[in-house]
Amino acid sequence: MNKLVIVLFVSVLSFSNSTLLKAQSDCCGLGSIFQSMVQSGIFGGYGMQQYSAKGLNDVLPHDAGFNDFGTAWGWRAGANILGFRQNDFLVALKFYFQSTTEKQDRTGEENGEPYTQELKLLINQWDLGMSFSYVISKNFDFRIADILISWTGAELRNSFTTADAPPDDVYKSPGSNTGFTFDTGFVWYPFPPYLALEILGGYSIFTVDELVLEEGSSELTEITNPIDGGGFFAMAVLTIGIPFN
Repeated sequence: MNKLVIVLFVSVLSFSNSTLLKAQSDCCGLGSIFQSMVQSGIFGGYGMQQYSAKGLNDVLPHDAGFNDFGTAWGWRAGANILGFRQNDFLVALKFYFQSTTEKQDRTGEENGEPYTQELKLLINQWDLGMSFSYVISKNFDFRIADILISWTGAELRNSFTTADAPPDDVYKSPGSNTGFTFDTGFVWYPFPPYLALEILGGYSIFTVDELVLEEGSSELTEITNPIDGGGFFAMAVLTIGIPFN
């Protein structure tokens, strides 16, 4: 992981340094540097994330009406920290936080009392990495690739809704696991360079080793390998740009 972090940052520095080499005729090279610094910006999006949850699905009461977990929906928010342009190529350093949820519920009756049971799995992920794009025109970019390192954790909540419902059983991952995210897509600028809409698709590699009971009184105190693999994702993202020139 550390080697990949170094490679990502060295790539950004190398790209910006190539602009310095072309700036010898400028005063101190600053003119060319600032011309290549495109913009930073903040963004938010919504989409779906597939994943493999063998450890969790193995302990689910399928005969009670629950199906396998494997597709979560949610949002992400983050920032393009710094972007550089050289000819028709863009490179940017970016980070974001993503939170996706999958939940299922069932209804039943116990001792003459109707109840609803809900299982909700929350997957939280931090991502840091680089974005590479090709400028097609003033209004369109092709996102060649986003390559990011991710840190993933999860929470599972088992709750009942009745007149005398017991406290929720809450399971949490003790720490975060390191993974990777790769995606590609297209970017449309309806009002360049201040507003951009991205349609992205890619693959996330991540796992969660265990979920440990932190609240509640369930006899099941630990779930091993609840998420044993990531999967495909698709996301629509709106970016508000902050141009430098």
